[in-house]
Amino acid sequence: FFGKPEWMDSVWVSLQVATLSMVLTVFLGLMASVTLVRGRFPGKTIIYGVILAPMIVPVIVTAIGTFFFFSKLGILGTVGAIALGHTIVSLPIVIIIVSATLQVFDEGLEQAAISLGASTTTAFRRITLPMIAPGVISGALFAFLTSFDELIIPLFLGGPKAQTLAVRIWNSVLLEIEPTIAAVSTFLIGVALIVL
Repeated sequence: FFGKPEWMDSVWVSLQVATLSMVLTVFLGLMASVTLVRGRFPGKTIIYGVILAPMIVPVIVTAIGTFFFFSKLGILGTVGAIALGHTIVSLPIVIIIVSATLQVFDEGLEQAAISLGASTTTAFRRITLPMIAPGVISGALFAFLTSFDELIIPLFLGGPKAQTLAVRIWNSVLLEIEPTIAAVSTFLIGVALIVL
């Protein structure tokens, strides 16, 4: 496994995709969670439902939809396309985790900082973010694992140059069963255990 460049290329693509997806998911998930937990606006329940829809809709439906959308944009077969597809799938997980963390956070601490002269952004960055950091980090790790192990979206959005480890395993199983697949499976389990 470690001696074959094609497998190492797939590991590198998987790491790039998972890292980019994790960063996008955490940024979007944090902003959406703050808005959903603290915001008072009409249609909030509907927006929450739309954001959580990728957990309910089968992944293949999401993959087909993103395939047609990204093909019009001309970005199919890139690491960025796969990362955006994974962001759609992992975003609900991050929103659920960060929202749960924000709901138990005492907003009085942030308000006290603002009353002592801190701006809203500074209070959020210096008070709220460190307090909810365990939830944000947990969401980030789950987003990374979701992206690293996902098969369906890279099958639709990837290409010969952007082949994740899961896709390479799938293609190897279709063509021939070789002992390398057992080593790769053990590697994937090890990555999941380390992250968890």
